[in-house]
Amino acid sequence: MSEIILFPGQGAQYSGMAKDLYENDEAARKVLDEIFDELDFDLKSIMFNEDDRLNQTEFTQPALFAHSLAVAGSAKLTGSHVLGHSLGELPALVHAGVLSLRDGARIVQKRGELMSNSKGGKMAAVIGMEYSDLLELCRAVSDDSAKVAPANINAPDQVVVSGDAEAVDAFSEQAKEKGARRVMPLNVSGAFHSHLMKEAQEEFKVFVEEIEFRDADIPVIQNVSAKPETDGAVIKRQLVEQITSPVRFVECIESAAAAGVTSGIEAGPKKVLSGLVRKIDKSIKVKNLDTLEQVKEHSND
Repeated sequence: MSEIILFPGQGAQYSGMAKDLYENDEAARKVLDEIFDELDFDLKSIMFNEDDRLNQTEFTQPALFAHSLAVAGSAKLTGSHVLGHSLGELPALVHAGVLSLRDGARIVQKRGELMSNSKGGKMAAVIGMEYSDLLELCRAVSDDSAKVAPANINAPDQVVVSGDAEAVDAFSEQAKEKGARRVMPLNVSGAFHSHLMKEAQEEFKVFVEEIEFRDADIPVIQNVSAKPETDGAVIKRQLVEQITSPVRFVECIESAAAAGVTSGIEAGPKKVLSGLVRKIDKSIKVKNLDTLEQVKEHSND
């Protein structure tokens, strides 16, 4: 039986995340302390207490990275493949042996900072619109001065678009006429996975250049190619490209199914990816591990 380990992205965070694991599980505490020691801010306090900073990109990303890897370490997860959604690709790379835990922590801090500093643009979630119609409308409202394009292809009926504010606004105004059930603006600091992230991408490329990316111990289904990858150099290149490229989550799950995956574990907060997988391929049964209690139940199965 092939099993995929899934790592969630932004939006899954909550106050108190991973606190029970830290206080009651030695393996999780070891992982978390190593991450906390590598960062130059007090992530432990931000995660474990009521703190508004948790919803700021530069802190959200390291928090999700830390929680996911604490779960994976505590539950001793293995898996035949790994897949992370956007930011989740970083804990996936650590879990697959591509990055050391400390290098992963350094990279996630830098990625969060760069994406947080990229101002301008908008993102909107689109529900219930045919993907071909969505693409056509993106092209129709875009020109050389303002562009909008898919950023997260999350499920057959759920896509996030991203780009210049005026293009996103024009798309949002017309989307319902073209078949969308709902279009909801997202409260984010920038237009992630769009051309407006180009400067952040260039800085990120320079930062990761000197960091060792080993070949993966287990295949990583990357957001950019939507294919299982094991070559460290390819993985590094695509991690950089991901900042301006769409998260092709639907195709990633289709690739997993084609590779024989029949079950999955979502390692980290909430059940966002479990719900998306159910919409894409009901034959892949995904279990979410978030709390210590869930980890213990899984270990006893």
